[in-house]
Amino acid sequence: MAKNRREIDSEHKRQEILLAARQLLLAEGYDATSMSRLAKEAGVAPNTLYWYFKDKDELLIAILDELVAEALAEYLSIQEQSLDQQLLWLLDKFDAVPHVITTVHNRMNFAESIKIWHQRFHFMLESLVVNQLMLHGLKQEECVIAAKIATFVVEGLLSHHAGDACERETIANFLISKITSNRG
Repeated sequence: MAKNRREIDSEHKRQEILLAARQLLLAEGYDATSMSRLAKEAGVAPNTLYWYFKDKDELLIAILDELVAEALAEYLSIQEQSLDQQLLWLLDKFDAVPHVITTVHNRMNFAESIKIWHQRFHFMLESLVVNQLMLHGLKQEECVIAAKIATFVVEGLLSHHAGDACERETIANFLISKITSNRG
């Protein structure tokens, strides 16, 4: 069924708000961005934001969903690369959105919606890793554990801002070589 003008305008306004929020939240961080500042950047009245998003956490989730969708689309073009190169690509994707991991981990303690989003994200990411490892000949039960380990390594590197590019590459190579040395 075709959308009427009001639905199109509403969808367009929601996207404008999301774009302004994304730019602001990624540049300045969640805590430094108030809803009133966000409304000003989006060119709407502060109460208008609440027509589109229940609260700032719901807005954050919408931004996170966009970032994940964009990364997944890009991932399709690199999934044939070596596993260590895929891991380095993932680190680069997270580096491009500073403070996102910290924000999500901090907000999980206060917002159930963020906690649920985070759990789903881990499940999705670990499922991708399991699938890639199975393509490389590992048994599923080994892949599940290896995916969790890889996720913790990624989060550790990012949350502790550990390593320059060379050190990260060394860690990625080491991790993947250890994981894949136990093939099937």
